[in-house]
Amino acid sequence: MFSKVGNLIKMTWMFSWRLIVLNFLFSHGQNNRWFVLIAFIISAVLVFGFNKHVLIFPIIRLIKRSPVIQAADGSEVEYVPRPSRPRPPKQKHKRNPELVYLNHGVTIRAKHIEYVASAKDKGRMTGFEPKHLEDLPMPRSYNMVGVPGEGLIEATHFEKENIQLGQMGEENFAKVLNKTHHLNRFKTAWSVPVPDQKRLIPGPYGTDIDCILATHDNLYLIDLKNYKSGDVRYHMDGSFLYTEDRATGKQVGESKEMSHNMEMATAAMKHHFPRVNIVPVVVFMPTNNGEGFIDNVYWPGNIRAVNLSQFITELSFQKDFSYEAPTSGAFVLSSSLIPKERLEAKKKDAPIINWYEDSTDWEDEE
Repeated sequence: MFSKVGNLIKMTWMFSWRLIVLNFLFSHGQNNRWFVLIAFIISAVLVFGFNKHVLIFPIIRLIKRSPVIQAADGSEVEYVPRPSRPRPPKQKHKRNPELVYLNHGVTIRAKHIEYVASAKDKGRMTGFEPKHLEDLPMPRSYNMVGVPGEGLIEATHFEKENIQLGQMGEENFAKVLNKTHHLNRFKTAWSVPVPDQKRLIPGPYGTDIDCILATHDNLYLIDLKNYKSGDVRYHMDGSFLYTEDRATGKQVGESKEMSHNMEMATAAMKHHFPRVNIVPVVVFMPTNNGEGFIDNVYWPGNIRAVNLSQFITELSFQKDFSYEAPTSGAFVLSSSLIPKERLEAKKKDAPIINWYEDSTDWEDEE
């Protein structure tokens, strides 16, 4: 009997308290308002008396710390509030502090940044600086497909100075691979157009992968950067790369926005070769001032940036390429994306080389 009365009060309360509150709020008669208020209080007292059977009104539930409700089988269940989910930290929109922005028509001026033309001190010297490579001939090998820097010759959206720096970076990278015996160990393809996302043909993007390097287990997609260096710290803020002189704390040159080209190229290559271990990497080439310190820099798509010396060390632990390697088919197909005119571009002063122990020895093969 007690349970039936409790259930009746529960059902009555769940439907009536809303009507009581609305009637109290919108009633025009003063006496009627007080009557409704008294009825509301009496109903609440009754609910308190049967709170073991009734999930009470939320405001009252704040007063009652641990109300008890009735389960479907009639047993008593202690009410445990659902824990709130922690909100993810709010993502702040990263802006380049060097720029000037307009906010609702009001100009927000950028903070003052002091620039220097170059780093005060030299960075770590590696032996891969341009001055150590300029007298070495540009190598050609049967393991090379295409010509380093050839894609930049066709680029029209870059300034002439940037094209020359890019060409020098790719050519010096090829010389370093040859100097460190890696050119004979691995297959390389140069200035490979980024493929279409759906078909394995050159995409309509007008961008290239500077070098595709195939080891036994990995297919490296390499983007070469020829930035100002020395005793500097490269760090990122949002999608911008900054070069800081470690001696003075001043910024060397303007910041650079990191493009999504490698992210797009990686996605396309992984789509076409899902069973191959695709490894994208951005390699910083040293200048004559040595190499700087890369402080946890990642290009869009979580693509790591490394110094040339670090990458060469990584290659030394890779197994030699072979046509039985997992990367073999992917390399052959991806290198076929290079336009025919680039494959036929041969530099007269670029001999086909045989490797000797002394990296200064070269032999032409006709």
